[in-house]
Amino acid sequence: MSINNKYWVFFFFCSTNVLVSFNISALTAVIPAVSRSLNVPVGDAAGIIPFYIIPYGVCALFYAPLAVRFSIKHLMIAAVALCGFGNWMCLWTDSLNMILLGRVIAGIGAAAVTPLAIMTLGKIFEKDIRGRVLGLFFSSSFFGALLGLVLSAFAGWHWLFAVPALLGLALVFGLSFCPEEGMEANTGVKINYGDALRLAGLRRILIFIFFMSLFFNGVCKWYGVYLDKVYNYDQLTISSLIILTAIASVVGHLIGGVVTDKYGRTNSCYIGIGILGLFTMALYGHYPLVLLALVLFMISVGWTIAHNGISTVLTDFSDTYRSELAALNSSVRFFSGGLGFYLSGNFLQTNFGLTFFAIGCLMLTQIIFVRKIVPSTSLLQRPVPDVFGE
Repeated sequence: MSINNKYWVFFFFCSTNVLVSFNISALTAVIPAVSRSLNVPVGDAAGIIPFYIIPYGVCALFYAPLAVRFSIKHLMIAAVALCGFGNWMCLWTDSLNMILLGRVIAGIGAAAVTPLAIMTLGKIFEKDIRGRVLGLFFSSSFFGALLGLVLSAFAGWHWLFAVPALLGLALVFGLSFCPEEGMEANTGVKINYGDALRLAGLRRILIFIFFMSLFFNGVCKWYGVYLDKVYNYDQLTISSLIILTAIASVVGHLIGGVVTDKYGRTNSCYIGIGILGLFTMALYGHYPLVLLALVLFMISVGWTIAHNGISTVLTDFSDTYRSELAALNSSVRFFSGGLGFYLSGNFLQTNFGLTFFAIGCLMLTQIIFVRKIVPSTSLLQRPVPDVFGE
């Protein structure tokens, strides 16, 4: 496969990652604005979050097996079309029910991107540069989220659906001309979630990730409503604070990478969970803007350090199960994130500070299980061939 074709495929996967991440964080910031615009309770308007990420989590498991039978190019075209159409539905209606339906459709399409990207980019790029390629691919989601958050600060919430709808249309057109080579069906790859789940310690790790994501998203996805109701901030301030948390995630990933490599996965989890839990508990108080910004910043840093540590453990497993592990990780994180958002909402209507304090305490209890959940690398290695036959 020519180098130009490889980079065209890489470009389109990064572009689709921008598409699916564009309004996830931004819509968190505008839930109060959507509530006022549609004249519905804020708890109902908040449904735009779980109605996207729960279908995303469920459907993430299906695309890798589908890619064994169908062309990845055609699957991506269909998935991007679904995502774009779902956003288009949200753009042209003031009915909350139609918006929620559009979010479900968009989530089903968006779920394809990560598993298909990992399968394809891992196949077409040489082993010695795959890490950098996948790192750049995942980084594109940050830029998508950042663009959406910036737009949320200055434009009406409808624009958060207009841009993905237009980008989806452009990508469907562009993907039609994308080379077939490298994006054909992975007929030689066997996807078996049952075998993957029998790997030593994997189920415990996925359960650990489930609860980490459940607790974290039960807090961070409510930031927009929290900052509106408790602090009465305007949209620019709310969006700016959530942009700060996105930047903090990048800082946390950098710190987490160093801590994980130098001090081990276990210590990375200890440090990250400790920071995450303590600063989440700190939301019980009421602070001036600068101090509040610091608390929100540190929550994101703690989450990404802990997530880096536990996610790195997944890379210690055999490459044979790379596709299954990527899909399972995405599925668990998104499904539990949507569930956590929904469950915490039942308590936040009563008291934000007390609910956040309780969730912070639950986060800290995970430290007790780190030693049992994060096994040594030697237990994870298996003498099986690389999934790409190398």
